Amino acid sequence: MHIKEEVLAKGCFIIKDGTNTRFWDDTWVGDKPLKHRYPSLYNIARDRHVAVSKVMSSRPLNISFKRSLVDNNLMEWLNLVAQVSNVVLLDGKDYFKWLLTKSGLFSVQSMYLDAIDTNPPFQHRRIWKWKIPLKIKIFLWFLQRGVILTKDNLARKNWKGSEKCLCCNMNETIQHLFFDCPFAKMIWRIIFYATNLNQPRSIDHMFGTWLNNQHKKIKPLIWVGLAALCWAIWRCRNDIIFKRMKSNSIMQVIFRGAYWLRFWAQLQRDEQAKDTLVVMSKKLEMIALEITNRGWKHFLRLL
Repeated sequence: MHIKEEVLAKGCFIIKDGTNTRFWDDTWVGDKPLKHRYPSLYNIARDRHVAVSKVMSSRPLNISFKRSLVDNNLMEWLNLVAQVSNVVLLDGKDYFKWLLTKSGLFSVQSMYLDAIDTNPPFQHRRIWKWKIPLKIKIFLWFLQRGVILTKDNLARKNWKGSEKCLCCNMNETIQHLFFDCPFAKMIWRIIFYATNLNQPRSIDHMFGTWLNNQHKKIKPLIWVGLAALCWAIWRCRNDIIFKRMKSNSIMQVIFRGAYWLRFWAQLQRDEQAKDTLVVMSKKLEMIALEITNRGWKHFLRLL
C-alpha cells in the first residue's frame, strides 16, 4: 500500500465521468488528495472511498458525515465545496496522468530520476552553488526543509495568533503561501506567460524533478529568477504582518522580484547569463503591466 501511495503521489486523475476516481483518496482537484487537505472532514466521513461520480451526482454534494458540521469543520466543508464547485462531469472514463513525463505516461526511468533527485544532501549542495546573496541561499534552504516561520509552523511553537492567510480564508502553510493561494497562483500564471514554465506542485517538486526537462546551463538561471520571486512573496507577506502595510498587490511582488533579478544578474560570471536575467526581469514587468492595464481576457487573446 505504501508503494501504491508513492506512485499515486507522482500523478493526478483527469476527471471525465468520475467513476474511476476516489473523492477523498485520489489527487483530482488541487495538488494532493482531499483527505490530506481536509483531514478532519475525512475522519468523520461515512464512506471514505466514495467515487467522485457519486459525490458530484447531486447538489448539495452527496456526502454523509458521522456527526454535524460545526465551527472549523463547517468552515472546512464550505472551502471544500468551493474548491470542487467548478468540476463538471463529462462522458468518458477518468484516466491517470503521470506528472514526471511530458507525455503523461508512466516510465520507470522518470520514477528512478525522481527518487535520486529528491536526495536532501544533493539538493543542499546545489543551493550553495547558485549565484545569489548568501541570505537568499539560507532562505531557500529553510524553505526546502519546510521550517520558514509560516503561521502553521509558528502554531507548532505555541504561537496563539490567527493561522489564516492574509489574502484568503485558508490556513497559511508553506504549500498554501507559495502555491495554493489564489494570489500565488496569479503570480505563477504571469511566470508561465513570461517563461513558459508550469507551476510546480509543491516545494518537493520544485526542488526535485520540476526542471528535469531543462538544459543544465539554463537551470541555474531559472533558479535565480525563482529565488527572486519566492523572496518577493515572503517579503511582501512580512511587510503586511510586521510593518502593518496594506495588502500587497501582485504588481508589487512581480516588480520586487524583477528588481532583485536585475540586481542579482550582476553576480553571474557569464555576460550572456547576465543579459538573459535582465531580459527575463523586463518581460515579467511587461506582462504584469499588460495584464493590469488591459485585463486577463485581453492578454489571453494575444497568446
